[in-house]
Amino acid sequence: MSEIDVFAAYRKMFTSTEDGLVAWWYFGGAFVRPEGFPELPVIQAETVMVYRTETVSADQYKIHWWEIGLFRDQSTNLPVTTWENPVTGEAIKAPASFEEGPACFTITRNGTGIDVHLVQANANVRDVTVTARDIGGRVFLEQVERKIRGFPLPDGTIPDPDTADAFDAVTTLSIFCDRVELEDPATDRVHSSGVYLLELPALPLWMNFGDMKGDNIVRGRMIKSPSIDGTMNPVAWEDLKKAFPQRFDGDRIKPKWG
Repeated sequence: MSEIDVFAAYRKMFTSTEDGLVAWWYFGGAFVRPEGFPELPVIQAETVMVYRTETVSADQYKIHWWEIGLFRDQSTNLPVTTWENPVTGEAIKAPASFEEGPACFTITRNGTGIDVHLVQANANVRDVTVTARDIGGRVFLEQVERKIRGFPLPDGTIPDPDTADAFDAVTTLSIFCDRVELEDPATDRVHSSGVYLLELPALPLWMNFGDMKGDNIVRGRMIKSPSIDGTMNPVAWEDLKKAFPQRFDGDRIKPKWG
């Protein structure tokens, strides 16, 4: 099996060979693991991340991204209002939605690999590494982002990376696709899906665990949408329109790029 062209594979798996917009849906949940206690579910997450590809040269392109998301109650599946801390018994106001970005990946060819540079609002990025390998006719691509960032606050804002609510975090995106489809010159994009994981080595302050040590974890499934609209999850799409009316024109999403 020939070596994977990571520069071409990354673009086609995450976005498209053509400049334009591609959407990914993220379905998962947030969990906390206070020291001495089991992993505790906090809230479910449904988010849409829009990528905009921009060709710079034969050896470089940019992928701009922006994201909006909803949080749902683990028990009712309704938009969340409060979260009950099971350790303290306290009902705490929880974030109902969030918006993140704009941000931008710059991908540059480096021999048979790539260099990835990320500029992201509300995060101090340390580094980004990408690996790709063949697994019997499937391609597995993994991206690891190390940065200082925090979990959304109760008002939906992302903590400033220089505050006490931001920590040394690791985001891992692991996606898969069919290699035959990936290397087919007649296709400009492939069907990609995978899993994501955000690891924060502390408990967010708003959850009111006091001085207790622990971890905050967000994880779930990520799927490249066949379109830029809400056909993948019509219920979440309608709720996103209600939560972010300024980011929609009718049924068409309007990302914030500046």
